[in-house]
Amino acid sequence: MKGLLMRIRFQLPSLPRAERVVAEALLENPEAISGLTLAQLAKETGSSDASIIRFCRRMGFKGYTDFKTALGCRRDLSDEDEEKENQDSMMVILKKVFRGNMQTLTDTLSLATTNYDEALNAMVKAKSIHFFGVGDAYAVCRMAHMKISRLGISGSAYSDVTQQLVAAANIKPGDVAFSVSYEGRSRNVVEAMKIAKERGAVTICITKMNKSPLLHYVDIALFISVSDLTIGREKVARRVADQAILDALFVGMSIRMGKEAVKKMQDTHKVMEINKIKRKEG
Repeated sequence: MKGLLMRIRFQLPSLPRAERVVAEALLENPEAISGLTLAQLAKETGSSDASIIRFCRRMGFKGYTDFKTALGCRRDLSDEDEEKENQDSMMVILKKVFRGNMQTLTDTLSLATTNYDEALNAMVKAKSIHFFGVGDAYAVCRMAHMKISRLGISGSAYSDVTQQLVAAANIKPGDVAFSVSYEGRSRNVVEAMKIAKERGAVTICITKMNKSPLLHYVDIALFISVSDLTIGREKVARRVADQAILDALFVGMSIRMGKEAVKKMQDTHKVMEINKIKRKEG
């Protein structure tokens, strides 16, 4: 079910008003709607039979019956199934966390669009790439910066907010500003991206699919969907998706750069080995 719901949520902003009403009702309570007839759904949503059928066909189904069958058969891991119990063994917890992470990656992959190609093209052409993130998002930004710097591409990934704003202020056309923010509402990250966009950089972000201030200043948005079991408000699995996306972009850059990438990484490796030897001798 969840993959289908992700597709609906992704297309929601572009749907005609009559179909959007159906989609919003479905997203709000998919379990209840899956048991309604076409006439009942039309009555519940205040729409017409024709609008519902058009919506179903837009989602890739022949009609309402096929759509309802798919909705009923595609069962997601429920909170009851995946809730962590006090008596769970570490092996049980491990399996649940792994399943949650795998579901996060699968759902995020279902949201992939040609935006990934645009992001890769911009990063390959970039004079420098600067990453912006706070908290645990900074950790994936830092790792991405370290990997990309081995390709000979300069940039930054600062944990300090002031340094991030300074980096944004010094960005030039031809550079890329890349932010990671799950909610897209981190004031410092939004401000840095606003500055970077004003300076003429290509702005890219990884965020969840919702309306947020960050999207106002982003040229290319890469969306994630998180299935998380963490107690409280922290969503650890979001970093799994962030890291996977950044790793994929790094691999894509390495492939596009070809022999140049190989040479840059070999040169970097040699420098690191020489430095290691010097430290041992010293």
